[in-house]
Order: sequence, then structure tokens, then C-alpha cells
Amino acid sequence: MIKIYRLENLSSLDDIGATKYANDVALKKGSLFYFKIIDLKSAAVQILKQECISVGGDFITPKEAILCKEDFYSGILIATLLQLERIVQKCKIQPFGLKEVAKYLECHINKNHFAPKVMGVINITDDSFYADSRVKCIDDIISKVNYWIDSGVDIIDIGGASTRPGSEFVDSKVEISRIKDAINELHALKMTDRAIFSIDSYNFDTIKFCLDRGFKIINDVYSLKDENIISLARDYKAHLVLMHNSWIYPHKCDNVILELDRFFNEKLEIINKYNVSDVILDIGFGFGKDLLQNLELIKNLRHFSYFGYEILVGASRKRSIGDIVKKDTQDRLSGTLSLHQCAINNGASIIRAHDAIEHLDMIKILKAFS
Repeated sequence: MIKIYRLENLSSLDDIGATKYANDVALKKGSLFYFKIIDLKSAAVQILKQECISVGGDFITPKEAILCKEDFYSGILIATLLQLERIVQKCKIQPFGLKEVAKYLECHINKNHFAPKVMGVINITDDSFYADSRVKCIDDIISKVNYWIDSGVDIIDIGGASTRPGSEFVDSKVEISRIKDAINELHALKMTDRAIFSIDSYNFDTIKFCLDRGFKIINDVYSLKDENIISLARDYKAHLVLMHNSWIYPHKCDNVILELDRFFNEKLEIINKYNVSDVILDIGFGFGKDLLQNLELIKNLRHFSYFGYEILVGASRKRSIGDIVKKDTQDRLSGTLSLHQCAINNGASIIRAHDAIEHLDMIKILKAFS
């Protein structure tokens, strides 16, 4: 008797004895892509529509687009990975802006793959928005870091100034006075050799203090407003988190995806002038963005994969989660895990979280299905 059951996704054909070639081709047929293309020239719309259909994909456009009465139209391209590869090759030789379309689409074909990581948060301050993340006693900090390292936490992010909404600017002298004893102890115990440490700061002197003591990531929530911080990343060969902060850089357009796209492109152009290539993109969840904008970013996170960098999401216990689940900060762990799982499924590779161990468990479950 024939037996049939539906597969949720196609990850491998090894269990039926398919060749590697058949496996690779089949996976390309099973990966579906959607792209919204805005303000494409009318002539290009007609060409792209035919090229998509010719390979089995489609470019969905307004019904009046066929009449070419307007100069520009928008549409949604739908294609499998195999079809997309063929569309790109066809568009490369076409006029009316289709070469630019091909260049963008090709970036999504050749994107890098990054395994998900957990960035655990330790706040050495009295005013962090989540009380349980505040740790000031040196022994408690060392104990927590040790436990996290032994448990497999990938990155440990330490900060001495709150960045919650309404928080006041903290100068480097105050910030260093809060964290120096803990940082010096971590360095003396060679813990910075056992794990990757990140400094959550917008102050040049604070960042340099930590880099001198083995820290490897600069996490500046001020969106690298101070370009001298970029030079630190270059001189110390540190990774640089490029975060979008709407409080520092107000939106210039209504579409939050296109706004971040513009911001990342402009900032990366500056970063490239410093010959810094180790960049992590952070969408700045909650930093001047409302609930709908935050969810729109998580839903379309994979858009930013074309840059080729790791994508960081830090939504841990934030207000948007509270708006959805109707719970206070201390009761938002389950909501945080759910949202961060969606982020990983949509392309995030670094999750910044207060509850690092619980996130490690979540990622282990996700990996069990891969």
C-alpha cells in the first residue's frame, strides 16, 4: 500500500538515497523568496514580468501596469532559489534599471550562513530597566560569568550605563568608575581568553579601557555617532556593532525597512573608509520604534542578510513584548523567547538577552530540528 505524508520543509534527501547533485538542486527548488520592488520603470516591469514567468516564477503587479500609463509601478517578485538564479542572469543583460535589480537579488543568493549565538547581558548600574540584570558585587559578577562560560554562552555584554528610554547620558569617568573593578578582575582571571566579551558603551574612553583588557566587541547604542569609535575597532581589530537608533537618527521615510536599509548603507560606507570589515548589524529593536515597526523589522529581518554580516536582535523583556502579552518586565521571559525564536527563524544570528541560559536551551531545541 502506498504511504504518503506531508513534509513541513525539505532539509535533505539523504534518507532516500538521492545523489548530492539531486539534493542540491531539490533544495533550491524548495526555497521560496519574496521581494517587494518599489518604483520600477514601466518598461522594466514588463520585462521582469516575462522573465519571471519564463522560468516558472512570477512578478505580481497592479492590473493596470500592463497599460503602461504610469512611469513607475511596484510589484512583488516570487521565485524559488533555482528560479531566482535564472532571473538574475536574465536581468543582468537588461536595461531600465534591471541590472541594479539583478545585483541586489544576487546578494541574497550568495548570502553567508551564521549559526545562532547568545549574547548575555550584565548591567553594572543601578538603573537598568530590568532589575535582575543588575549585578554590582564583584564576586557575583565573576560567579555569573563563570557559570555562563561553562554553560556555553557565546558573548558576554557588559555595560555601566542604562540605555532605557529616558535614561540620562553618563560620561566616561562615571561609567569607568562603575565597571573598572569588575573588568580588571575579569582580565586578571583571564576570563577574556575563555569567551568573547562586548562592551556596551557610547564613550570612547570606556570602550578603549575595555579593549585594553581583552574585550573584542564594541556595542555602541549611539549608532557610532562618534566616528573615533570606528578607529578603535580598526586599531584593536574588534568587531563593531552597528545599531540603528531612531532617537539618534530620526526616520527620514515612512517605511522602517527602507529607513534601516538607507542607514546601514550610509554608515557602512563610512566604516569601510576605516578598513573595518568585522561588522554586526543591529536593528535597534525598541530604540525609538513603536510596536508595529518592531514587528515589521522582525518579520522582514532576512532582508538585511544581503549585506553579508551577522544580524543582532536584542528584544529581551522590552516594552513591545509587554504590549503584546500584557505583562510587566519581570514576567516577559516566555514572550522574549518566542520573539527571539521568530528572529532566529527570520535570519538573526546573535540574540542579546538577559536570560542567557534559557536562550541557550531554546537554540538547542531549534538545532534539533535542523
